[in-house]
Amino acid sequence: MIDDYFYIQQCTPYSPLKGIVRVRLNPDCRVYEGHFPGTPVSPGVCNIEMIRRCAEVVHGGELRILYVKQCRLTTMMSPFSHPNVDVSIEMQEKESGVYRLSASIGEGDMAYLTLKADVSDE
Repeated sequence: MIDDYFYIQQCTPYSPLKGIVRVRLNPDCRVYEGHFPGTPVSPGVCNIEMIRRCAEVVHGGELRILYVKQCRLTTMMSPFSHPNVDVSIEMQEKESGVYRLSASIGEGDMAYLTLKADVSDE
């Protein structure tokens, strides 16, 4: 169901640990049928998965979330009012194969979600 939640439009990597991914939310995704009918809002858990997948694009390989340290949903995001958003990715290597991920989903100066997590490429 989440496979068509968003589409990557462009990736601007600055390094294997930092980049910005421009995505387009799909308002026809079945997720919005239940979250919430008539007034669709992007679910936080789907946005976290979107961040993970965008981090994989920047990093160039699979990543899994080990631990979410902080997740802030600061403003509601809808595929109708905010169909195009930027996912900012920055990772710092903590130890071999483990990274501290700092990410945000936003548009201009507006941040819809910020996330700090540990991820692994192993």
